[in-house]
Amino acid sequence: MGFRTGAYAKVWEVTSMSDTSTKLRISVSRKNKQTGEYEQDFSGFVLAIGTAAASKAARLKAGDRIKLGDVDVSTKYDKVKKVSYTNFKMFSFDVENGSSSSQGAAPDNPQPTVDEGEIDDSRLPF
Repeated sequence: MGFRTGAYAKVWEVTSMSDTSTKLRISVSRKNKQTGEYEQDFSGFVLAIGTAAASKAARLKAGDRIKLGDVDVSTKYDKVKKVSYTNFKMFSFDVENGSSSSQGAAPDNPQPTVDEGEIDDSRLPF
């Protein structure tokens, strides 16, 4: 699967750099059909770019799983040093395990359904 849109990745390290960039160390694995074991497909540092992506990434913790959204890879060659640099960038992502977001979280006091009888007036929005 590798580093691409829609890939699931595990976060290993989070480093906030500024309001518009956060550096993540992530890995992407795939299952080997012959052995049934997971093999690492990608491992490296990815820069979450943009105010929304950087602040969301800064709230991640080691062990969180994310689904990559808009991503980009660029390379730059330094003629003087004779070195090629590869930069991995991420502009959006979704948190999959819900530990860093409130998606899928159950309310503390769920509202009973209509079939259960009276509705508690304190839970009404008006």
